[in-house]
Amino acid sequence: MKKLLFSLIIIMSLIACTTDENSDSYKPNSIGTQGRIDVIMPEMLWKGRFGNIVQEQIAPLLSYYPNEEYLFDVAHSSPREFGMGSKKQKNILEFEITLNPKLKPGISYSSDIWARDQSMVTIMGKSQQDLYDIFTSHSQEIQDHFIELEIERMKINLIRNKNFLAETDLLKKHKLSITVPNDMQLSINNDEVAILERRRLVSEKQQKPGDLQEFIVIYHYPYTDKKQFNKEALIAKRDSIVGKYFKGKSANSYMQTADTSLAPSFEKERLFKNTYAYEIRGLYSMVNGFRGGPFINISLVDEDRGRIVTIEAHLYGPKFAKRTYMMGLETMLNTLSFE
Repeated sequence: MKKLLFSLIIIMSLIACTTDENSDSYKPNSIGTQGRIDVIMPEMLWKGRFGNIVQEQIAPLLSYYPNEEYLFDVAHSSPREFGMGSKKQKNILEFEITLNPKLKPGISYSSDIWARDQSMVTIMGKSQQDLYDIFTSHSQEIQDHFIELEIERMKINLIRNKNFLAETDLLKKHKLSITVPNDMQLSINNDEVAILERRRLVSEKQQKPGDLQEFIVIYHYPYTDKKQFNKEALIAKRDSIVGKYFKGKSANSYMQTADTSLAPSFEKERLFKNTYAYEIRGLYSMVNGFRGGPFINISLVDEDRGRIVTIEAHLYGPKFAKRTYMMGLETMLNTLSFE
């Protein structure tokens, strides 16, 4: 009897352990650097035109950056390699051809399958053509999905250590709220503009420490006409602000939006927390100077106060790749709210 009871206890313990190990509490943390997407696709497809299309549409060249950078870093594994690996990658895009009649072609989103903080997008089809058709019709949706995930992950780190004094001053002066990290200072705060800045020496990929300067610029002005929401008007307003507050080292040197002959700019209408907004991404330069870098500029209407509020992020870091730092700044922009 005792042996039987002991055996039952062992069996129940094993069942309990198995159940717990499948729960989220026993899953390892996901792995992978910021901005990386692991694509699981048969080798033959990856090396062909379809593989190129996936890379071009998921991780396009950031043509308004001063150096060659892409929206994401893309890594490839065959289904066999992926099956034999750890499966703990943070962002996974899987392409699967199936002959199972019960499975229908389509796209699915899942999370935390093999690791915590993991996202997996699966495209399933009966043929290569199915995979192509499904992907090309959802590529922007997939890209936006991974961007939002990266920003949400950065936001978790952002809110851990905040500069409450700067946040309070912004709220009092401008009636708006934004999350400010504790190593970023409010350097200018007047009726026209607020400028947050972070200047630091950093080292990247074994390079020598270099100068990295990051800025958030907030300005607002009366909203009088819908015509204010077009690229030309918004760029003109931007240039009037940054040209006044960002000066170069030489005389008559000031910031402006780079001419499109130097780098293209990209603009789109979008919803910002259910509010209409106009977004511009481009390159800034210095008149009579050599400084430059990427910027993202978002303008929206604060209807309660009858004003246009513009919030911008830009940086200067000639020694470094800029995508990760810009995404960190964009995470800050996405915390904006009106009080």
